[in-house]
Amino acid sequence: MRRQKALLAGLERIARLKADLEMQRLAVLRTHVGAAERRVAQLKAELDTIYRTDTSFTLAGARLANALAGEYCRALLTAEQELAGMLPGYELARQAAAREFGRAEAVRALQQRLASKPRADQGSAQP
Repeated sequence: MRRQKALLAGLERIARLKADLEMQRLAVLRTHVGAAERRVAQLKAELDTIYRTDTSFTLAGARLANALAGEYCRALLTAEQELAGMLPGYELARQAAAREFGRAEAVRALQQRLASKPRADQGSAQP
């Protein structure tokens, strides 16, 4: 019984280490995804600002606005594609972190159940 407890304790440590690694990986990916989301929002705001101006309409101003809008649209499209490319990996990392955390919790629960079992067996074995 003592050997099983030691083995489960070792398994729990390994499971916790794996869960910590997956959580760290998820945190790094979340940082990158957050930066990409902020970049997309920033580009959308800048694009919106180009057309929401209070200055009077001039041909030169319209040309400048259209040129800037074209640049921002291309940058926005690139940023959205980068974000879309990150999301599947982020989702897989999130699932892996949840799975590893669940494994660690399951081993801990098994270890606790095994630790409480001898006490119950000892109490019923005595006359």
